[in-house]
Amino acid sequence: MGTKWIVDYITDLFNLDVYGLFIDTNGIWAIDWINDRQEKMLGSFKLLNTPKSNSNAVLNYVLRNARASDFIVLDDMVPDNFQFDGILGPVNHLLIRSHGHWVTLDNLMTFDFTKIIVNGSRISASDVHSFLRHWRAGGSNRMTFLKLRFETDTNLENLEEVLNIIEDHLRNRAEWNGDYSIQRNDGVKAGMRFGTRYFVMTVLPPREII
Repeated sequence: MGTKWIVDYITDLFNLDVYGLFIDTNGIWAIDWINDRQEKMLGSFKLLNTPKSNSNAVLNYVLRNARASDFIVLDDMVPDNFQFDGILGPVNHLLIRSHGHWVTLDNLMTFDFTKIIVNGSRISASDVHSFLRHWRAGGSNRMTFLKLRFETDTNLENLEEVLNIIEDHLRNRAEWNGDYSIQRNDGVKAGMRFGTRYFVMTVLPPREII
């Protein structure tokens, strides 16, 4: 517990709060320690990769109890059968560097982040369609950026047909961040780009599309 003593000493000496916590599963104890020692939420939390897959119980505990305001980064290996039915956020950024197979459509629709990047996703084409319908109806209204990198090839070829997406004539302008545009019911627009292994959606500032 030498690390705990050093952190306590330094933060007490300079009247500081801990901003970031980077741990592997051996450091799970630090989540409760941080939550108990300070009222201010962490700015960033990162779960580091460990050689062996962790149990579902450990990962559920981390996701339900690690609180941060700016960044949550998950590097750790995840069991193939892991599921999470809780709510993450509100946080600014979520980055799942790998092993994002556990993220479901329901997770995407309930996560409360402004920017989400998921690598190793198993989200299907129909899930992407459903998420976009959810967004068009006003769901996930804080989200400004979504990137899914799929674990295997995913056929999104009929996406424009399903949602009546309009190909934008300004696609070659420097400020345009997508091949297609989609409009929410309240008038907010997003640019999209997709292929067999990725899907990217960026909510656009007002008047970026004319």
